[in-house]
Amino acid sequence: MYETILKHAATNHVELSSGRRVGLPVRYLDWTGILAHFPAPASAVCRLLPSKALAPVMIAPGTAILSIAAIEYRRIAEVAPYNEVAVMTPVLYKPPVNLPALPFFFPRLFKSFGFFVLNMPVTTEDARELGVKVWGYPKFLAGISFEEFDNTRRCRVELEGKEFLSLDVEQIPAKDQKVDFQLYTVKDGRLLRHRLETEGLYGVSPFPGGAAVSFGDHPLGEALRGIGVGKKPIARVFGSNVASLLHEADQSFPL
Repeated sequence: MYETILKHAATNHVELSSGRRVGLPVRYLDWTGILAHFPAPASAVCRLLPSKALAPVMIAPGTAILSIAAIEYRRIAEVAPYNEVAVMTPVLYKPPVNLPALPFFFPRLFKSFGFFVLNMPVTTEDARELGVKVWGYPKFLAGISFEEFDNTRRCRVELEGKEFLSLDVEQIPAKDQKVDFQLYTVKDGRLLRHRLETEGLYGVSPFPGGAAVSFGDHPLGEALRGIGVGKKPIARVFGSNVASLLHEADQSFPL
């Protein structure tokens, strides 16, 4: 396992204000993560997107998806460990036809399928600066903690003394898998697309249930609650002993 990812050499470097020099692509050597997908009104999700060129992936006509990932990065090449939460929505770039369900369940058939990142709290300044500087991630500092109980992993996010969100995901039987993700961000007035290669122990359930999200009283949490996110998840993912490569953007589009 990890025979491809851990042997990948840096092809570029970025220097942070702390003096730390980080190789690109970033090599994440060991992490545990949870991910759950929740239904949300497509009209509300569209208002969160920066461009009409991005179309929300729909699970059913009129129903888009809000995806929330929570990751504990234990070992990273050239970066100190940190925690991260990504609030995202699956999208397609300029699809000729926006078919419900198919892009979500068969993403490899849709080359422009990816996740547009809406919010990304992290726990260290280096992680925040790196994400903003290279990819334009909407990163900000927050308190992010994890706990486990009754075969469930819980993540809590606190921001400015208030709760932002809480995510619970039940563990799933896992197997070694390689999973790639495409991510969309906005940087310097351009829409960027970049790839995240991962391999590790993944448990994936394409069935409803097994996860829950709640939004707190921080304004960001209230805003997400206000779009009408459904309480029952569409699907969930539980990853452990995962390694990954976060590549620089390979595509840039006008907004």
